[in-house]
Parts: sequence; structure tokens; C-alpha cells
Amino acid sequence: MNKKITLLAGAISGVLSGAALADVNDVLITEYVEGSANNKAVEISNTGTTAHTFDGTLSLYYSSYKNQIKAPNGDNVLQGITLQPGKSIVVLNGEAGADIRLYIERLGGEDALVVAGTFDQVSHNAMNFNGDDAVWLGTDSSEANVKDIFATYGHSGDKLWVDKTMRRKAGSSQSSTYNESEWEEFGKDAFGGLGHPTDVNDDPVVVPVEQVCTDATGVESKLIGEVQGEGKFSPLIPSGSYESTDLFKVTGIVSAVTSYPSKGFYLYDENADGKELSSDGIFVPTATASDSMVGQKVCVVAKVKENYGLTQLVAEDDKWEVLEATPVTVTPVEMKRIASDTTFESTLERYEGMLVKTVADMDATEEGNQDMRVSRSFSFDYDAFRNNMVLAYKRPNAQPNQDHIAGSIDSMGQAAENDDFRLILESDGKAPNGQIPYYSDFASDPQNNYVRINDSVVGLTGVIGYSYGDFNITVPKTLESSNNSSVSFVHNTDRTNAPVIDESYGDDGFTIKVATQNVLNYFNSPYGGSDNSFGDNRGAESQQEFERQQAKLVSAIYGLDADILGLMEIENNGFGDFSAITELLSAINEKYYDEDYGDRGNQNSIHNRYVFVGFDKNGDVILDEQDTVGSDAITTGIIYRPSKVSVISGTVIPMPEQHAPMIVDENGAAIVDSKGEIRESGDNYQRNTVAATFSVLNTGKQLTVSVNHLKSKGSTCYEDWVGWETWSNFDPAKDDVRNDDYQGSCENFRVAAAYQLGTEMAKIGGDQVVLGDMNSYANEDPMLVLTSNPTNKEIYASSYTFLGKQPSAVDGQRVTQTFGFLNAVDLKTEEGKTSWSYSYNDEVGSLDHMLITSSLEDRLVDAVDWHINAPESSLFDYNSKYKGGDENEANPFYAETPFRSSDHDSAIVSLGYKYGEAGESAITIATKSGRADIGFPVSAEAKAGDIAEITISPLPENVALPKVTLGSDGAQTVMFDVAGLDAGSYSINMTLKRAVASQATAASSTIDSMAMSVEVTKRDSSNVKPIYPSSDGSGGSFGFGALLSLIGLGFLRRRRS
Repeated sequence: MNKKITLLAGAISGVLSGAALADVNDVLITEYVEGSANNKAVEISNTGTTAHTFDGTLSLYYSSYKNQIKAPNGDNVLQGITLQPGKSIVVLNGEAGADIRLYIERLGGEDALVVAGTFDQVSHNAMNFNGDDAVWLGTDSSEANVKDIFATYGHSGDKLWVDKTMRRKAGSSQSSTYNESEWEEFGKDAFGGLGHPTDVNDDPVVVPVEQVCTDATGVESKLIGEVQGEGKFSPLIPSGSYESTDLFKVTGIVSAVTSYPSKGFYLYDENADGKELSSDGIFVPTATASDSMVGQKVCVVAKVKENYGLTQLVAEDDKWEVLEATPVTVTPVEMKRIASDTTFESTLERYEGMLVKTVADMDATEEGNQDMRVSRSFSFDYDAFRNNMVLAYKRPNAQPNQDHIAGSIDSMGQAAENDDFRLILESDGKAPNGQIPYYSDFASDPQNNYVRINDSVVGLTGVIGYSYGDFNITVPKTLESSNNSSVSFVHNTDRTNAPVIDESYGDDGFTIKVATQNVLNYFNSPYGGSDNSFGDNRGAESQQEFERQQAKLVSAIYGLDADILGLMEIENNGFGDFSAITELLSAINEKYYDEDYGDRGNQNSIHNRYVFVGFDKNGDVILDEQDTVGSDAITTGIIYRPSKVSVISGTVIPMPEQHAPMIVDENGAAIVDSKGEIRESGDNYQRNTVAATFSVLNTGKQLTVSVNHLKSKGSTCYEDWVGWETWSNFDPAKDDVRNDDYQGSCENFRVAAAYQLGTEMAKIGGDQVVLGDMNSYANEDPMLVLTSNPTNKEIYASSYTFLGKQPSAVDGQRVTQTFGFLNAVDLKTEEGKTSWSYSYNDEVGSLDHMLITSSLEDRLVDAVDWHINAPESSLFDYNSKYKGGDENEANPFYAETPFRSSDHDSAIVSLGYKYGEAGESAITIATKSGRADIGFPVSAEAKAGDIAEITISPLPENVALPKVTLGSDGAQTVMFDVAGLDAGSYSINMTLKRAVASQATAASSTIDSMAMSVEVTKRDSSNVKPIYPSSDGSGGSFGFGALLSLIGLGFLRRRRS
């Protein structure tokens, strides 16, 4: 035996020569082990002369979260232990391997081993440090009361001590601060010093050979397929029970070992029973399996158990026999469907417990490739409380009400199909923030190796399990490296730098693009902006985060390239110089810097700059921080390009409020949650709608755009609690209210808002785009009110609902009226496909909509969702939390791109117009510094070389009227760059002439001509245009203020002192 005495021995022997009483100051940490799998240990030694009993004064802690390590029963792991002088105890992870236990017992005896609780037993009080955590003894968890410590208190991030053993050097004594020089580093799984403060024995331990199967005479042998059977439950378990009565002997090759979320190993025998419908793999739960078992032939004597739907073998005495120790290579089975698979769950059931690989086409009988798709990108799973990913068969799971009417049989069928198609992708061990363990290329180059919803996952190897209603596939640690090189995430909905949208509307036309942009709680008040009178900051938590949020939003808006843009979730702090909308607009307009008039067609031309629509709340004809919209901390807004449209009028449409009775218990007391918050007060509110009517330049047409943000699905309303007293097993203090039709909370309140919105928009009339976050999927009740109700579903508005002080016209009533708007994106979505712009859990759908009046249907050129946010992992947003960064860069995933600039995708429509088209008003031409482009369509008879001329009556002084020579044949629009044109009413005539050969003189003939009456105005700019909308006092549009359209630095915007 190779024994050696460390330098610490001299120090301890010197201490032992004294007769001092062993108190808390004689107890210190002498060894730290962060090894493979769950081999984690902390050695504590007594350097005093008498025994020390842990009476609860000292506790062992770890992690920046200050977790106390507890025993399996939940007590202090050190409680009641007596540590003899010159001896050590070793606190060991509850799922550590058998070999480390043998090392400890060899030097310290059985009394030296102290086993901590597992995660299943004590949750975060298990000893689960991972190389970046301090470990300390303290009288409580605070830094002030640390008695002895390894590593720096509060450290997190860099894994400085991963895969290392650290031993205390000679001369060390108890210290409340970490002194690196006192510690000596050893390699991974160096267990030879555990169990004694001085001795080290690095000789390998001999693990006893178990012969559980050899000795198990009279126990019936079963093949894995016979254990699994051909259905969901094992045929060896009696009906009505979850465990077999008898023990069985089962043999197989170990295909995988996992430690998390399921701890144990998987046995495999290749179709030994010859049956296609039975699985050839099975799980054996244990906390003591090691990766070295993979490929070995193992036999267990076990009972068969159904554990929450997972068939498994529970080995007797947690032991097994290794029949063949030399490992063989285990080849994963390709996961494919067969003809008898009536559901996808039946496919997964056939592979339960097996090591499988995903393929590009799982069903050769169906047209196209059927594969596994990402249905929720890599992010935090709040139910499981860990980072993971969710896959679905063939397509991302669609929210049931996106394509089907809420509450219908079809909606319920969609929900059932989602449950059937779901497969949760897990890592073996908790995935650190910012890392996909089985795809390390993601963290090393995230901007190129991103993973998005609807990606095909091909070549992924893992074991199939089942837990709490869902199948899962877990990638074992031993296969993480090979998976990184073999797995492919094929982008079926790839990133684009701009939305792909059709803008063609003939040779004589052009398009106006209208879009949505959720700005994800863009708050500037903490960073020099105007104060917010309605609530605290909901957005960026530092100056750096704010700058990054703004940069991503600017990138998104620039990429959208819309002419009219509706904003949601912008801070409601007015329209002054320091308002959120002013600051965002200023940042956007910096992207448009090219001042050359000849470059006005380029995207970065100053002619593409935006102005916003401002609402003068108090009627003082000054836009400032007092001019807020509604009473929420966030609001909606409108920005637009004066080079494309000009504002005519605007209005604020108030949305309903609910003032219902508070929900109380049987004693009349308010029902509160665990934090003391009232669960349903009865008072609920919605954000007001803003709307503006525009003149479409170069036409006589008008277009009204309203921007909306209806009540969210998260918090409840009065109707959600109706009948709660009768709900079975419902705890009103902590349980979620029922959601039987998948509409979430407050759908009746949103119905009241939809009715109000439709009613007020009908009063405005004309062509309309109603856009924004309706917080309703496409076939939910509020959307049926705004569009149509083809099944005549019974839809009810909320009760106790008011507009101002007046009850809503539909208060608590059935709503039968619909308003006939058309869902533009759905109209342009391919038949059989699902449009989506939002992801929640692992389902996709659209909460943001672009609704148009039927009068615009023929003008609708295209409508698309731009998938820059919903498909992306939240790792790509501006926030610095939970990104796995370090002190140099808290968010290594940040890039100044539009991707994950928000959590909602933008939607955009293109509407077609003809140059010179007549409409509700005079054809409007807008000039900038007296200069304008005037377009005239010419017929198909036009030829290259023809000359177009215009005349204007009355003729302004010093106007320049150019002649334009055509460069091509056929129908086209001739653009005249007219300079020196003053505002006013004019008649403009265009004549297209062609030279005619003549013997006497040069002559020409007229090929085409056109005349139009126009109204020439100056482009909307920083000059105020007050417009006073009327009000009938019925709770309709606000009439107490002016609407002001202005650019970012309006001269009638009050400055903050």
C-alpha cells in the first residue's frame, strides 16, 4: 500500500500536543472534491484535542445562493455528529458513486461517511456544487458569520474548480476568507485523501463483485421485450397495481447512464423477443451507476414498476451483476414510425428505455420529410425548473385556438395532438445558463449556431424516457461530445435581415407598408427620460441594458422598413423631449443619414425618417410629459413617414374598465396568495387605443390605422373565478383558475374591448387597418367579434364593465354583432399552414394581428409575420441575467441585431395604390423644401425615347417643370422631379409625345395624356398640426385634446428643466 503523510500532519500533531478544548475554532475544511458525475465531497477535520459534537451551531453551505446542505431527512447534514480529535468526516453527495465511498471508508471507517440528501429529497439543499461555488462552514449563511471557507464567498460563473480535488496545506487554520495559497490542486477523481486529515492512499479500491443473478436461483428470467410488453404498461404487473408481485432476472447491455433528470442506467437487448411492438430497452433507477458501465453486459434481479408512466426495473438491494466487463459499442437505433403506430405516443412507447437517434424522415409512407422539430427553443422550463428544449413531431405545436374556434371539438383535438406529438429534450445534468451541453458549438458561436423554433433536429442521440405525462429524450454525458458533432439543427424558418414581402402593384402603382412592433417595455425614465406617473420601470435594469435594448429595437424597425408603424409596450411618459417615444424615434432616425436628394430612393435616405403622432391630452397645444395616453405604465404609439403619408386626424379610444366584487372566501375575507397579494380584486383595466387617419400621398385615398394592446391572459378577471367554490381539489390561494377552452384569463373582458373597438372604428369609417397585440389567438372570442363568428358561437362580454362612469353597452351580455374585419396574415398564409408570431411554453400562435376592412381586400398585396423574436431563445435578448457570462461580459449572446429585440414577432402588410388615384379627398402631393416627385402612369403604347411633359395651373413663380425621356417601352410610371412648388391647389396635366418624321420640320404626336387636380402641402414635420376630434360624451373617442404630428424635436414641445 502506498501510504504517505502530508505536510498537514505536522501541523495537526502540534495542535494535538496541547490540551485545549476542541471548540468551533478547531473545525475546518481540509479537502474539496468536484469529480465526475455526482462525485462531490467536502472533508471536515477536527484539529483540536477533544471531540467536537455538531449541535446546530455550525452548518455547511455552498453556492452564491447560500444553500445550506441538508441530510436526507431535511435536517442540518452535520447535526448530532461527533468528530473525534485528529479525525475527519466527509460530507458526500447523495448520488455519488460506490468507489468514492470505498475510498472514504478505507481511510476513515464507516463513521467518516456522511451522506447528504439528494435533489429529489431536499431540492436545492442537496450538495450539488459544480466547480464555480464556494463551500463554507458558518453559524448562518451570511458572509459576516463565515467560520471557514473554500473558494471566494459569492463566486459564480467561472468554473475554477471543476474536475479538481483541492487539499488544505500544512499550517492552515480556520479562516473566514479564502486564501488560495493554502490549497494544493490534484486531478479529477483523486479520492485517495478522503476520510483522514493526514493520510493519503492513492491505490485503487477494489469494488466487491456482486453475483445477484448467479445466486438468484428460482427467479424467472425475462427478456426486456417481455417486461415492456406491447402496450403502455408491463404485462408483468397485476391489474390495479403499479409494481409486480414477483422478482425477475433481466439481462442486457448498458446503453446509457444518466444522472439527471432520471438517475440510473438503461439496459438494451436487440429485439431479443422478436416483436416489433415491444421496446428493447428499459430503465434501472439507481444513484450509484457510473459511466464506466456503458457497454457492459449486466444482469439485475428486480421487480417491474410503473413510475408515473415509465416502465422500469427496481433492482433488489440496488445491486446488479456484471456478466461481461469488457464494454462493447452500443449503436443507437434510428427512431422511425411503422404502419401500426396509430399515434406518435405509440411510436415513442416502442422506443421507451432505448438509445435512439433522430432521423431526417421518420415515416417513409408519408409525403415529404417527417422529422422532429423544435417547438420551444432552449430556455428555462419553469415547471421542471431547469433549462431544456421541447421538440414536436413534424411541426411546432400550434396553440389550439390559432386555427380552431376556442372551445370547439377541433380545438380540443389540437390540444390532444400537441400532447401526443411532444418530446422534451433534456441534458444529463442541469444545463448551465447559456450552454446547451450536447451542442457546445452554440455557446462558442451563438450568432451562427443558433437554434430556432421549427428547426429540424437530425442526428441527435439520447435515451427515451417518460415522466409526468410527457415523453423525453435525454442525452447522456458520455455522448455530449459526439452529439455536438453529429446533431444538425436545420433551419426551416431561418433568420432574415428584413421581412420577405411582395411590394409589387403594377407599373402604375406603389405600396404602403403598415406594421406592428412590440418594443418589450421600452422604458427610458430611469436613464434620463421623463418620469413615469403610473408605475415602476418594467424594462432595462441598467444603462448598458437600455442602450442594448434600444439598439436591437432600432435594428428591427430599420429592417421592417414600414411606412406606418404601430408600437406596443412603450413607456407612457408623454411626448416631450425626454419621452420614450421621442428618444426611440431619435435613435431610429439616425439610421437615415444620406442627405443627397438624388439618393432619396435608398433605404438610408433622410427622406425615410419617421415622425410620431402625439396626443395633446390637456389641450394646451404643447406636447410634453403631461400628455400621457391612458393610465398604465406602458402605452401604444404610432410613427410614420411623412414622405409616404400625411396625418389628417387622430383619436384616443378609451377601453372598458371592470369594477366587480372582490373574490372572497367563505368568511368574507379577500383570497390572497403566498405573498399576501389579493388574487382577484375585481378592478381590471385595459390600455386605450390610439388611432390616426392618414392621406396616402400621390392619391386621394385615406387610411385609418389603430394600434391596440388588449388585456393580457396572465392575471385574472372576475369571470375567471365564477363557480370556483365547486371546483374539485382547487386551492384558491395557489392554484391556477380553470382554463378549459385555452383562452387564458379575461377573454370576456377582451370581448368587451373588441366590441368597443369595433363600434368606435365603425364611426370613423373608410379603409382601416386595426393592428396590435390583441392578446387573443386568431379564433378566440375577441377575434371572432372583430372578424366573424361562422359557427354562431355564444360569446359573452364581461360584467361590471364601464366606459368612464357609464356601463358598457354589452355589460355581461351575449355579443352577437361582429365587425367584419379580415385577418390579413391569415389571408396570405398558405392553405394548411399555421401563421404564428408568438411562442408560449411549447405552442405557437398569433396574439398580434393585422386586421383590415373588406374594402382593403383587393388592395392587399401581401401580409407576413417577420420571425425575428418568437422563434429565438431568450438568450439573445438585451437582458444580462442568466446568460452564463462573466465579469467581463455578462451577456455573451448579445449582438446588435433585430433577433430577440422583443418576444413578439412583427407583422407587416403591403397595400397597393395607383398614382393619381381618386379617393375621399383631393389627390395630395407633399413637398420638402418646395420639391416633390409627381407620378403619372403612361399606357402600354409608350416607347423608349418618348418625351413626357407636365404643365401646372396656376403656374407658381420660379417652378421648374422637367421633361422626362422614357428609357424603356411599355406601361410605366413617369416621375417628375418638380422644384419650386408652393403649397396650394393646382391642376396638373401630363402629355406624352413622340417625335414624327417630317420633310419640312420636326414634329411630334401626342401618345398619351392625363390631368389631375391636386392639393400640394408641406410634408408633416416639426410644425404642429393641432386637430381636435369631436366627442359625443358616450365613452367614445376622447375629444378634450389635440392630436399633434411632429418629428423628434418639435419646437412646441415643452422642455424639462
